[in-house]
Parts: sequence; C-alpha cells; structure tokens
Amino acid sequence: MKNFNLFKDLIILDIANNHFGDTKHCKNIIDQYSKTIKKNKLKCAFKFQFRDLDSFIHKKERILKNNSYTNRFLSTRLEFEKFNLLKKYIKSKNHLAACTPFDEKSVDYIEKYKFDYLKIASASAQEWPLLERVCKNKIPKIISTGGLSLKEIDKIVSFFMHKNQNFCLMHCVAIYPSNSDELNLQIIVELKKRYPNIQIGWSTHEAPDDFEPVKIAYSLGARIFEKHIGINTKKYRLNNYSLTPKLFDNWNSYLQKTKKII
Repeated sequence: MKNFNLFKDLIILDIANNHFGDTKHCKNIIDQYSKTIKKNKLKCAFKFQFRDLDSFIHKKERILKNNSYTNRFLSTRLEFEKFNLLKKYIKSKNHLAACTPFDEKSVDYIEKYKFDYLKIASASAQEWPLLERVCKNKIPKIISTGGLSLKEIDKIVSFFMHKNQNFCLMHCVAIYPSNSDELNLQIIVELKKRYPNIQIGWSTHEAPDDFEPVKIAYSLGARIFEKHIGINTKKYRLNNYSLTPKLFDNWNSYLQKTKKII
C-alpha cells in the first residue's frame, strides 16, 4: 500500500451540516477547534459534506415537510463557492481539508478546490458509479464501512487497489449516537488482520462525553479517528453526537495519554 503513513494519526473533524448554512458560524467553529489543534500539534482535517442539492433531492421530496433529512439539507444549504472560501480559510490556518461527496457532480468541486482528502461515507460505499468517479483523481480516500459485511469490504478493497488508489478504511457504526454495547470495536482487530497493508481507523458516534471508547479503539489498532464537531450558540443548537470544543480537548487528552501508555 502506497503512503501507509499518509493517514496515520489523522483526526477528521466533520463539520457536516453543523455550519447551519452560516459561513460566520462555520469560521467560528474552525477558530474554536484550532486552539486545541495548535496547542497539541495535532494532524487534523476539517471535513465538509458536498451534495448537489438541485439533483440530489427529488422534486417531490422538496414539497414534503415530514422528511427531517431533506429539510436539514435544504435549510443549511451553502453554495459550493462559499464552501471554497471556507476551505481557503481552513488552509490559511495551516490545517488540512477533507470533503465527502454524495454525488458525482460534487466530486468535480472537490477536485476543483483541491481538498487534501476525499471521504467515502458508509451510505455511499456500495454506490459503484460514485466510486468509479472518485477514482478518476489521486486524492487520498478515507472509506467508512458502517453496515457493510466483510465480503462487501473485500470488494471495496479489491476495487480501490485495482484503481491504484491511496486509501484507508474506517470501522464505523452508523447509529447516531451509538451506545457502548453497539460499538463492536473488536472489528478493528479483524480489519487489521484482514488488510495488513491498509491503515485502519474508526469513525465514531458515541456520546460526546464518553471518552473510554477512544482509548480502547487506539489500543486495538485504530490510527485514524473521525468525530462530528460544532459549537452551541443561542441561535444554533448542537446535536447529541457532536463534540463541543471543550469536549474535543478532553477527548484528545484521553487519546494522547493512551498513546503514551502504549
């Protein structure tokens, strides 16, 4: 596997829709988390999610009000060019930038804006037209495996190796938030044995104030971590699986202490 260390010790900070379509709020998120990153000299990538909403959401769904997902996407909409300005802001802070595309057109913008990493969400990991499209570039790929069987992961690994891609795999439980008895962290060991030449990580959605799982995950061999992040304000309320800046600082303390112990 090329550039095995390209992913080592990477922490992905997923802003997702927690920017609420507000660039000022998003910059505030970046600023708040930058304090912990710089203090601890962390290797972090702030991550966006790209959807070409005009084609991604069916016209019929636009007029329905009972779908919380489409309402969330539409109410927090940011135009691609504004995302580019935010990406430039991230780079001005000397941080890395990552992005998840949910459709082929979004990949065009990830390439155009020159993101450092391209993330494949668990929901897209069997979407072969999208996977074919992302392999037309050489951006390093981070692939989540939530809900997939080992046979399905085998196919993904074979596909990306055949396409001569730099990629890593993320154990993921697609439950938001995940309870302790749902984390199934032993899969990290299974993935490391099955794919010894691929860096393995963990995309994690446990309760934000639960710091035990990160210690166990690192001990089992996870070397990449992904956390949802945001900040609470009077205007914007954070969901129940995203870290606040203070909790990120605490979470990172547990991770760094575990590294020293090991």
